[in-house]
Amino acid sequence: MIRPEVVELAETLETNAAELAELVASFPPESRLAPFGDEFSVVEHACHLRDLERDGFTPRIRSVLDEVDPLLFDFDGAGVATASNYRSENAYVALNAFLEARKHNVDTLRAVPESDFRRIGHYEGDDPITLAAVVAGMLDHDRDHVDRLRSMLSNAGG
Repeated sequence: MIRPEVVELAETLETNAAELAELVASFPPESRLAPFGDEFSVVEHACHLRDLERDGFTPRIRSVLDEVDPLLFDFDGAGVATASNYRSENAYVALNAFLEARKHNVDTLRAVPESDFRRIGHYEGDDPITLAAVVAGMLDHDRDHVDRLRSMLSNAGG
């Protein structure tokens, strides 16, 4: 049986994704390339969210579920952003890819028993981390980007 905490986590991940999508859509197209006091522009936020969800969180979730105490890799979001040309991308295309990857992760999390949230992996040189802590990291990351996008929107006069 899946406990209410798992349902609540999944719903929060979905709500956060919807809020992030709404914030990105709040910026007029001509202002999506301006950072407005943040190191990322709106399109860069959307691309970063896509890449971290797809290339960071998805493999972490799968590894913890499929392996015994897997070594989890850190996702260097700043390094990926520097090596990429995010500003040449379409914010909506990146956002849709983020939403698809998030839906996949939420569906995966909804399908596992509560006990799997206690499964562990570890980052090199660090203590073990549970799947629940990986999900908590996703939630913290979402909140950071929601806060930063809200601030940017305010600075942009939105």
